[in-house]
Amino acid sequence: MIKLVRVDHRLLHGQVIFSWTKQMSVNYIIVADDKVPNDPISMMALSIAKPADCELSIIPFSKVKEVVAKNADKNIMIVVKGPKEAVQLVKELPEVTEINYGGVAKKNGSKAYGKAIFLNEEELASTKELISMGKKITIQMVPTSPIEHANFE
Repeated sequence: MIKLVRVDHRLLHGQVIFSWTKQMSVNYIIVADDKVPNDPISMMALSIAKPADCELSIIPFSKVKEVVAKNADKNIMIVVKGPKEAVQLVKELPEVTEINYGGVAKKNGSKAYGKAIFLNEEELASTKELISMGKKITIQMVPTSPIEHANFE
């Protein structure tokens, strides 16, 4: 069962990942990305960053549906790098109804939509696309922090 879908440009990192996995009783993490599975250094870093009590798959979007189906008996957290990747994910998994925005890096031309959410025009367009698909977007760094509210219009 998918417990959480999260957008975080850092993918797996420190206390954030540990707090979400504990709060949501996650025991299986999927990092969905088309580039990372072909990058040995990123693969090694992500493998080290995962909690010891969680399994981890780092896979391209084309394999997400299959891996989720094979592990449907587990509590799954899916992490993607950004809003554009979230759109790719929900096209593969239309049953996803809610996406947690945890971190989108500040960059030239980006605007703040939360404490750690900075969207440029392309990322805002992807976010609007997710909303138009009926997906709920929440902004929350860790489970104990309040949900931030943003107007993506």
